[in-house]
Order: sequence, then C-alpha cells, then structure tokens
Amino acid sequence: MATIQSDLEKKIEQALIGTIKRTTTRAPLELKNSLQKVVKEEESDLAIEQLNLMLENFEYGEEKEIPTCQDTGVLNFFITLGNKFPIISNFREVINSAVDAATKLIPLRGNSVDPITNENPENNLGANVPPIYLSISENSSNLKITVLPKGGGAENISKLFMLNPSSGLEVFQREIVKVIKEAGGMPCPPVILGIGIGGDATTCMKLAKEALLRPLNQRHSRKDIAKIEIELMEKINNLDIGVMGLGGKVTCLDVHVEVAMRHPASFPVGLIVQCYAHRWASFEMNEKGDIIDEA
Repeated sequence: MATIQSDLEKKIEQALIGTIKRTTTRAPLELKNSLQKVVKEEESDLAIEQLNLMLENFEYGEEKEIPTCQDTGVLNFFITLGNKFPIISNFREVINSAVDAATKLIPLRGNSVDPITNENPENNLGANVPPIYLSISENSSNLKITVLPKGGGAENISKLFMLNPSSGLEVFQREIVKVIKEAGGMPCPPVILGIGIGGDATTCMKLAKEALLRPLNQRHSRKDIAKIEIELMEKINNLDIGVMGLGGKVTCLDVHVEVAMRHPASFPVGLIVQCYAHRWASFEMNEKGDIIDEA
C-alpha cells in the first residue's frame, strides 16, 4: 500500500506542476473571448490599444511558455476530494514540492515574504503559504485541484465589510462601488469581482475568493443573487475608469456573488478583486492517478 500511495503522490505532484505551468503561462479561453468582446464594444482608442496589447501578451506567453504577467501571484489551491479517493495524509508536502519545482522550472517570481523580517525564500513557500482550501465531494473517487494565482495589485483592493444587519443589504453595493472608484487603475482593470455575502468574517472572504472560479458570464442560479451581480457590474462600468484606469466603457468584466447564512447580529461582506489577467487551471484524476480532465 505504501508503494501505491507513493506512486499516486508522484502523479499528483507532476499533475500539479503541469497545472501551475498552464495557469501562469496561458490565459483561459473564456477570458480571451471576454476581452475580445470588449474590444468590439469599447469606443476609446486608447482602451482598445491596451486591450489588444493584453491579448497579444497572452498569445506571446502561451507561444513561448513563459508567464503572461511579471506578477506570477500567490498560488491558491482549491482541492475537491472525493470521499472514496485514496487517503493522502501529506497533501501539504506534495503541493509544496510541486510549487518549489514549478517556481524553478517555469520560472516564477518569488512572492512569499515574511511579514516580520521581510525575508523572501524565493520559492513561493513559507508559513501558511501557499493557501489551500479543501472540500469533500460525496460518492466520488476522484480528486480535482484548481490553481488560482492572485497578483498583489488586485489583492490590495480586496476588503472585508462588517455592515449593520438592518441596512447591510441596502448599502453594500454602494460600499463596493466606492472601493472600486477610489482604486481607479490600481487593480489593472478590467477587473473581475468575487463577493461573499453572509457567513462570518472568514467565511465571506473565502466565498468571495471561490466565486472567482465560476466561469465568466455565468450568473448565479438564484435569480435574486444574479440580479445583484448584474446591478453591480452596471454600476461599476458607469464609473468611466476603463481599461487600466484610462477611461472607457468597461471597468469590470464580471461580478460573481456567493452567499451563506449569517448571524442575526452581523452582515459580513467580502470583496476579492481580480485583475484582467484572470488565470486559473485545474486537473481531475481518478483513484488510479489517471488524468480524466484538464482545464
């Protein structure tokens, strides 16, 4: 059993290295399609020029197999583990080994800095990084891991709101629009917003980050939540911030909202901002270690 588990761990590690490379060196097709659509809708010549440069940069990165952005981000790992998948007790070690190898191979910029000493090991590892999020999938023998790099510029605009429960639902859109307006071009728009409503201070921020994994232009299944997503996107796109803060019709590519039940005495809202370089990639394997899907 030990040998089988060791072989499976090696397969997971190799799949992770490949997934990290894909997510840092190529843009998802849905993102490129969204930006190409904006090119056709935008009226500002300067904005169109910037959008075309973004698209050219994506193509160059994919062709040369090099990172599409100099900020290769903090690698976030979302694990969906089937309850029938073989037990892996050292997921952290496997992921750390893959991150270390991918950082040298691709290569990636070292983006893990000790908050006290400012020391940077240059391998994207350290205390509590990379962040790992785990969910269990019932009646499944598969493993799925999604990698989401988060750059610093957009992450700096993210925010937690602890609002009055009596007025939170009425004011939270205004608060989010205010944050994006004040940020201007800092998060490298056009941006994608992940928003978590409810839960507690921790849960709403986690929901907001997970919301970024939903495909672009896919509305929430609840009509009342989908309505909020559309309203927020329209309000933000009326700010005239535009591509890279240069003005224009499109500041926000999409807004995704996820919700959780909250305590009656609090109304937490989490905002996670993602830049135009919305990179993610995933793989899914069965219990034998065979890759059954890649994205």
